[in-house]
Amino acid sequence: MGTLDFGDERDRQYLRSIRRRLLRRGLKPVLDEEWEVHGPHPGMPYMVFIGYAEDKKGYWHCVAIYPRAVYEIDDPKDWWKVEAEDRIPCWW
Repeated sequence: MGTLDFGDERDRQYLRSIRRRLLRRGLKPVLDEEWEVHGPHPGMPYMVFIGYAEDKKGYWHCVAIYPRAVYEIDDPKDWWKVEAEDRIPCWW
């Protein structure tokens, strides 16, 4: 586990990906809050980004961004407890 520093060039590329993935779902990242990253490591050859996103009504949602899906979760420490019904669908 680590945290993202969006001032760092390497982490800015992750921010572009996070923004793009959330925009498809009508959300934008809340950058005032800390974002975590998990992986890659043995048994998990991908990265999962965990943080908060804001919808168009101003409500915040805790999200876990996996390579093929974005999920709403109750707590950042529960990033690994995603279920199919927690998946946030794309608008297109």
